[in-house]
Amino acid sequence: MWLLRLRRRFPRAERWGLYAFADPALCARQAPVFWHVDALKRVIRLNAQMRNGNENTPPSTLADFKFNRTAVIGVDKVPLVLVKGAGVHVPLEIRGLPALTAPFAPVFELHGLGDLSTQIELLKRLKRFTEPGQRTIQTPPFASDERMHHALIALDESLEGKTYRQIAITIFGEKKVAEEWYGHSQFLKDRTRRLVAKGTELMKGGYRDLLS
Repeated sequence: MWLLRLRRRFPRAERWGLYAFADPALCARQAPVFWHVDALKRVIRLNAQMRNGNENTPPSTLADFKFNRTAVIGVDKVPLVLVKGAGVHVPLEIRGLPALTAPFAPVFELHGLGDLSTQIELLKRLKRFTEPGQRTIQTPPFASDERMHHALIALDESLEGKTYRQIAITIFGEKKVAEEWYGHSQFLKDRTRRLVAKGTELMKGGYRDLLS
C-alpha cells in the first residue's frame, strides 16, 4: 500500500484535484496518484470504532481489501484510502482510526435519500473487494474505451491551437482524413468535434466521473 503523509497543504496541487503532485522521478505507470477528497464525486465515509472484545463479528482491517490501495493522511489527520482494481476505484474516508493497521468495527455513513441507490452500489463495490478469490469487478464502460484516449489527444492538440482537420490527422491518420474529410458525409468532422468537446469536458471537471 502506498502511503502519503502530509505535514502541510499544497494549494497548486489542490487546484488540480490532488493532495500533492506525483514524484517526477517515477514514470506515469508507477507513480501513485493521490486524489483530493474534494475532487471525488462519491466517497464512502465511515467511523472506525475500536473493538471492546465483546462483538461476535470479526474486526475489519484495511488488509481485508485484496486489491491495490493508496492512502493519504492530510493535515486534518483523516485518512483517505483509494481501493482500486480492474478499472474500479472506491474512495474510503476513515475517521477515528489511530493507525492504518489497527483493527476496527466500521460504521458507514449515508448522506441523504436522494441518491441512496448510488451510495448502496458504492458500498457493494467495496464489499466485492473483500470477497475471497475476487479477481474481476465489473468495469465501467470507459475503462478500456479508446474514445477517452482519443478525447485526451484531441484536447492536447486543441490547446496547441490545431485545427479540427489537423487534430483528425493526428488521431485517424492522413490517409483516412484525405479520403473522408471533404466527402459528402460529415461523420469524421462531427466525430472530431465531439472528441474535442469531450476532452474539454474532462479538463473542466468531467474527469471526476472516472473516479466514481
